Amino acid sequence: MAEVTVDDLNGLLESGVPDPVLVLTGGRLVVEPSGDRTAGASEVITRGALREQLDERPLELIAATLSTAIVQRGG
Repeated sequence: MAEVTVDDLNGLLESGVPDPVLVLTGGRLVVEPSGDRTAGASEVITRGALREQLDERPLELIAATLSTAIVQRGG
């Protein structure tokens, strides 16, 4: 099971790739450009969506919520 960590989310926030998105691919979480994602990769969250959530919730809670969503999707 892939678990989203605060480090994963910080990596997304600090990424230098254009329009980054955190994806689940091959059982791993990686940051990729949204326009050039690995075939079959499942989107977890975009940097823009993460920034919006940061206004209301801490990274730890966002990471836990995303991890739960991955489990519910069978990831």
